[in-house]
Amino acid sequence: MLSPPHEKMKLDPSPPPSLSILSVPNEVALEYLSLVSRSDHAALCAVSRSYRSLVGSPHLYEIRSLMGRTETYVYVCIRAPPPGPSPRWYILRRRETSSDLIPIPSLPSQAQESSSVVVVDWGIYVIGGLTKGKATSDVFLLDCRTHKWRQVPSMRLARANAAAGVVDGKIYVLGGCKFDSGELFDPKTQTWDSLKPFPEELELHGRYIHDSFVRDQKVYAVCGKIDGTDTTFYYSPREDNWGRGNSRSSLGNARDWCRVGDLLYSISRDGTIYWCEPEELDWREPEGMVTKEVKGLDSLKKSLSCSRLIFFDHQNVHLWEQFRKVYNGTFRIPEVMDLLPGARLTTFGPNMLLFWSVLVGDRLQISCAEISLERQGQGDEVRGNIESTSVVLTVDPFDYGYKVLYSASVLV
Repeated sequence: MLSPPHEKMKLDPSPPPSLSILSVPNEVALEYLSLVSRSDHAALCAVSRSYRSLVGSPHLYEIRSLMGRTETYVYVCIRAPPPGPSPRWYILRRRETSSDLIPIPSLPSQAQESSSVVVVDWGIYVIGGLTKGKATSDVFLLDCRTHKWRQVPSMRLARANAAAGVVDGKIYVLGGCKFDSGELFDPKTQTWDSLKPFPEELELHGRYIHDSFVRDQKVYAVCGKIDGTDTTFYYSPREDNWGRGNSRSSLGNARDWCRVGDLLYSISRDGTIYWCEPEELDWREPEGMVTKEVKGLDSLKKSLSCSRLIFFDHQNVHLWEQFRKVYNGTFRIPEVMDLLPGARLTTFGPNMLLFWSVLVGDRLQISCAEISLERQGQGDEVRGNIESTSVVLTVDPFDYGYKVLYSASVLV
């Protein structure tokens, strides 16, 4: 006999058995977690120690990589006054309407200035730098899977303001010491080796390395000379050879560079963002490097031009003023606040992230803008579109000790 329809629809009032990801084997739990965005991992870690163990497992990164679930995250390093560690590290949390900086474990023994920062796979290497005004050979690795630090073998020489880049999985460090030399680090063997001697015709006396990047498997260094000119040189690991790059006049005087897609971008002392073809890095005379302004970013220019002196310390100011006295009357030497505007460019997938800070009353605001870039016409114009802008950190009251040191994108 069939039951009445209303009895068929009657539901069991007892609650379903509780399910927990911790009740399944770790292998299965890690597969579940690989489907969860890393931005939600912090909340999971707060639930229990077991969740923290799973989230911090290197195997989770391997599974996410195999499943194509890795995501790009941006890390920011900021020098800060005491109390507390300095520099301090953050991860950028991006939301639909705003972004902010979330603190992660920092390293008290990290150099406070002038380190070189590169990304290899899931890790950020912090190389050399200045500690109490002296160069160091220390090298530290931030594991972005677990946000844990460890020290790796030191360089053979102490270096500060060196160029650094990654070619074929190895780290190349150029200059940054009085010997004008270079060396390479193999993460697999954990060993350092010296590069061939630096040629005399490329000697770096009177130059200040302020940026570097990789093109065509070559590590390029960008130097600011005492006369205000930017010049480049490179090392080619595959050819084991040094080479002379191009130069750029002090007009615009780039301070920070990044590569997005097939083009290079830089920011000048007046807040203008320029672009150029990568081929412009190669040496040519007499025209030098040809750069063009990225159109459509006028609304940022005024704020960027005001972001200056807070980005370097008194030691750098003193050294530059000594240069100005020695070479006074020989060159038109720019003021140090003109030479070093305070902004950082970072590649973020097909777009660019721009970090800068500016005084608003008695507060210091560190902002972040995401900019999409489009090449137009016959390829002779690039337009930027500001996708979002957020104040990611506010210092109130203002303190000169704060400074954005580095930013890096990592796929984890």
